[in-house]
Amino acid sequence: MGSVINKEAVAADKEPATNGGVADNSVVYKVYPARWLVLAVCCFLALSNAMQWISFSSLSEEVQMYYRGKPANQSMEVSLVTNQIFQFVAVFTGFGGMYITDNKGIKTAGLLGTSLNVIGATIRMIASLPFIESHFIRETLLHTGSFIAASAQAFFLVLPSKIAECWFPGDQRAIANVLSFVANPAGVALGTIVPSVLFKNYTHGNPNSWMFFSFTLGMEFLAFFPFILALFVRSKLPPTPPSASSAAHQNNIGFVKSILQCILNVQFFIQMTLFAFAFSLLWSLMIFLDGPLKDQGYNMAGYPTAVCAVVGTMTSLLAGHIADKTRRFKEIIRVCTVGFSCSVITLRMFLDRPAEKSLDSWDPIIVYILCGCLGAFSIPQFPIGVELGVETTFPVMEATSSGVLVIFGSLFMFIIPFVQTYTEGLKLFYQQSWKFALDVTCALSLVSVTLSLFFLKPRYRRLELENAKLALGREEPDTARTVVASDIEMR
Repeated sequence: MGSVINKEAVAADKEPATNGGVADNSVVYKVYPARWLVLAVCCFLALSNAMQWISFSSLSEEVQMYYRGKPANQSMEVSLVTNQIFQFVAVFTGFGGMYITDNKGIKTAGLLGTSLNVIGATIRMIASLPFIESHFIRETLLHTGSFIAASAQAFFLVLPSKIAECWFPGDQRAIANVLSFVANPAGVALGTIVPSVLFKNYTHGNPNSWMFFSFTLGMEFLAFFPFILALFVRSKLPPTPPSASSAAHQNNIGFVKSILQCILNVQFFIQMTLFAFAFSLLWSLMIFLDGPLKDQGYNMAGYPTAVCAVVGTMTSLLAGHIADKTRRFKEIIRVCTVGFSCSVITLRMFLDRPAEKSLDSWDPIIVYILCGCLGAFSIPQFPIGVELGVETTFPVMEATSSGVLVIFGSLFMFIIPFVQTYTEGLKLFYQQSWKFALDVTCALSLVSVTLSLFFLKPRYRRLELENAKLALGREEPDTARTVVASDIEMR
């Protein structure tokens, strides 16, 4: 069954019993092996969905000719439309995912998320069949499948904090969040490396090629795996809570009021902005960077994005371990914002050199190192930021607070690519118009640094509750009750 995580029972609040006396209850918090199955469902769902999101970004020309049959010219490319569908849908379905996850439970949310993901992958696979001669039908099916698969984000992007709170003890919550969130950049890495290798010798303009079908079939199998795992999740909550905050957490505030409570919290609003910048600036930059790199003579396909994702995954695991041991969430965020800003400014300055001088043997290595630094300092902000958001807004339910963060980040991710395209089109100050777009990205990263260093001063409400609960076992009842009343501000 479960393993006891407290060597001694933690005394619960003494409350009047139904017979008029005082019930002195003791609670032993437990964790269960099934928590890893629940976490695996979320991880593989995030990995599969991220691969579907990013998979066509490094194949813009191939995708354009296969699904539309003609160059984009002044219209939006097929790959960009597919990419933006994921951000657009995440914003408008996120509230439904938050509500279902908090009110119907992890099991229901997991089944819905994996089902939408596999259905979307199936339709995308059908769209790639070469015997569908109409490019209009191909593109329509592709975007329909992308829309359905994107709807799965409403669940797996809010599940990590919920799973961490309900299934994992206090000293494992951050690493559980990290494992869930790093599955996303792992999927990004696969979604950029696999097509770069698979389509290396692909012939443009061949409408009868089975290459796209083989690629989407692989993504279909990957989407089917978490769906099977979700069928084995038997309960939405463990029989015994893993921590004091999990035991005391109830959804008695109301969904709409919880959202308002998050948004009106000044510290949480600052965290929303930081999370949105970390999420949107990184991935929009990695997608946009393909043009400047080609303009400077580099032919790297999707490998810079893959390096960024892999390095970010490793540093996220390290950040999660540090957060679990030290609880220094805001300090980690501050280091990451400063590091990311320094990295993007350095990359901008490096690419400022004339193109004919950008082909030294060390130049590609420097680009890869800088892209790795971008991921190293940006990706850890996703799980740590969500964990910090839960701490700041407690007792708001986890899926609600993390959902607000994710929706705000997706909204920025939807807007930033248009900002980059617009600023590039202005052709201000530079002969190469992309330089001004990168300048705007650097400026936004400096805004993030300013917010984190001078305005980020959160209060760890959940930790305060858990520390007070532990103190109940060592203090007199009246004194302990006073500590809880004075030190834990529940609203």
